[in-house]
Amino acid sequence: MTAKSSNVVDNRLDRIEQKIDKLSEAIISIARAEEKLVMLENDKKFLMQKMVEVDDRVAAVEKKVDETQGTISIIQRITWIGISTAVAAAIGAYLKR
Repeated sequence: MTAKSSNVVDNRLDRIEQKIDKLSEAIISIARAEEKLVMLENDKKFLMQKMVEVDDRVAAVEKKVDETQGTISIIQRITWIGISTAVAAAIGAYLKR
């Protein structure tokens, strides 16, 4: 082989090596991106599970509030009846004097 053809072959091999290096860098970047996507998917699953748990807890609290609201309404009515009775008794006692 001549020096000129040797240089041509060397140049071609250098370009092939550069292209292979770029391809390997691209594959590494794709692998990193895939790892990030897997991590994001796992985080999404975890957050969705937590959201379901929080939603269940909120539903339970709403049910308790509804139950308690009925009890408080009854207690409030009894309190107002007692206050009204006490006021009426006080006025009646004042008028009888």
